[in-house]
Amino acid sequence: MVAQRDMIGLFLLGGTILSIAGQDGPAESTALLEAAGIKGAGAVDIVPWRAVGSQNLTIPDILSLAAEITRRAEDGMAGFVVVQGTDTMEEVAFLLSLLLPASLPLVLTGAMRTADAAGADGPGNLRDALLAVRALAGQNLGPVICMNGELHAARAVRKVDAGRIGAFASAGQGPLGTVVTGRVRLLQRPLPPPPPVGWTGGDALPKVALVTVTMDADPLLLAPFADPRWAGLVVEGVGSGHVPQALATPLAELAAIKPVMLVSRCGQGDTDAAGIYRGEGTAVDLLEKGLIDGGSLQGRKARLLLTLLCAKGGNRDELRRAAAEWAGLGLLP
Repeated sequence: MVAQRDMIGLFLLGGTILSIAGQDGPAESTALLEAAGIKGAGAVDIVPWRAVGSQNLTIPDILSLAAEITRRAEDGMAGFVVVQGTDTMEEVAFLLSLLLPASLPLVLTGAMRTADAAGADGPGNLRDALLAVRALAGQNLGPVICMNGELHAARAVRKVDAGRIGAFASAGQGPLGTVVTGRVRLLQRPLPPPPPVGWTGGDALPKVALVTVTMDADPLLLAPFADPRWAGLVVEGVGSGHVPQALATPLAELAAIKPVMLVSRCGQGDTDAAGIYRGEGTAVDLLEKGLIDGGSLQGRKARLLLTLLCAKGGNRDELRRAAAEWAGLGLLP
């Protein structure tokens, strides 16, 4: 009998890796696992968790997944691999980093090609993930995405291509490491993340929206979010977090009644909290009017962070401090 401390929990959530081209419904996972050489990857406990495209995964799905991973980790399971669709993999990885301790070995993987495609990448990605989750034990990296022979940290990674197998990248940082010919190499080490925000259950999750600002954006874009059913809003400003002047007052009015977080739509680089640019609608103007600085966080990830922070409650200063812990990693005084 295999001890729990030697066991990897493999959670199957569906996605392209378990799909056949032109068919609705998952492929048989046994063939995938056999092709990945799972028997040579040590003891693995396979857990069919969901069978959906990742566009249909919800925050409650991942809260439930995190709770089950926590339970199994407390029972002594050595590490975890999550197999899912790639479309929302970066969001799931970041949400899990908000929910679980960084010390927990956790790798996410999937595929860009269906299981029946020539050169299907799923078996290789899964094999690499199983090798990586054991090799990274004790490294305190938090959730890591393993795709195309590369390892990427949850906070930095993005899906940058809709179809090619090299679809994931960490802009400005590069991969944490590689998995090549069965060897796992760590190339760099990210700064340690703050303690998890966590989730204690209870009431329904607050609704937080994400809006991307464009040239000549109309204030009508913001009107729906005055509705009290929206608990918060993340705004992706242009450049380093700026918006057209016409949006400055409506955003300030929203920030007076609910949390509004400001990030850049660029996907890399900070908001201009230092005020290099001044004037109505600039980042520093918006932050002075009550918006919360999202630093270098991508909008999609900032929305998940703000959702959990709103669920925890607390006053505006507490929200601001908690957001800064995650949004300002690596910022020196």
